[in-house]
Amino acid sequence: MTEHLTVRASAKLSVNRALWDMVTPGLRGVAIRAEPHRISGRFLYEAEPDDEEREIVSEVETEVIADYPPDVEVTFRAEGLPPTIPRTLQPGEEWVYLRREHRPE
Repeated sequence: MTEHLTVRASAKLSVNRALWDMVTPGLRGVAIRAEPHRISGRFLYEAEPDDEEREIVSEVETEVIADYPPDVEVTFRAEGLPPTIPRTLQPGEEWVYLRREHRPE
């Protein structure tokens, strides 16, 4: 249990650092799932990601890869999720970033 908490905390800190200067107005949230030898992430954009947003995700992924030994697989992907659809976590995920959004009344 302690090892899993350490892995999760380390991954969250790594992704948070890698996000510096990479957050764009269209980014609604970033969710990650961290396991001992695998870190995966979803970058949720308010529209289908364009080439620049995909490049940003790739750069963040590269920064995180650099924090870990070669036996840790890091894979991030960009997804479009319109603001009319609520942001939700998939099993095992945790939020690393969420933008402020007004909730419908």
